[in-house]
Amino acid sequence: MDFQSERLTFREFGTKDYDLFSSVYSNGQIMRYAYMDQINSEEEMIEYFNNVLKNNKDEKKRSIYELAVFLKKERFFIGIAVILMGYHISKVKHGEIGYFLLPQFWGKGYATEISKTLTGICFRELKVHKVAASCNVNNTSSENIMKKIGMIKEGELRKERYKDGGWHNELRYGILKEEWKEYC
Repeated sequence: MDFQSERLTFREFGTKDYDLFSSVYSNGQIMRYAYMDQINSEEEMIEYFNNVLKNNKDEKKRSIYELAVFLKKERFFIGIAVILMGYHISKVKHGEIGYFLLPQFWGKGYATEISKTLTGICFRELKVHKVAASCNVNNTSSENIMKKIGMIKEGELRKERYKDGGWHNELRYGILKEEWKEYC
């Protein structure tokens, strides 16, 4: 699964990408508001990376897409884009998007571009009916991105994320396919 946007290229992780992968998930600044914790153990990192590589090969049972993101012109790695697939009892799919950017690329519009691209992938390629995103209540930058791409606030989940020894509220946003069509 490879995609491009105006300034970015998205591709599956390969066996030679361990250092890129690790540079994101081991970075405390990046993982500050993430649902998952920073990975400090080499053993845990290798296991997670190998699971991502294994998942990339299993299209039939695939529930997560973790894509390496590069600047198109410079071919420089800037972060990771994620799509989580979910299924309701009725088998109708929905997606949840997220991203992790290296700090030197914050505030340049890349997170918004990634989010728009992932939303398009979900609706066009993966045929979902809804795309959602969540963020820690204190992560106003991510909340603003969700608003920029046309998502609507669906609620605040109380004490949903456990980070740094305490519980934090989570904001939930979403956009339906028919809303996205009007927005694009």
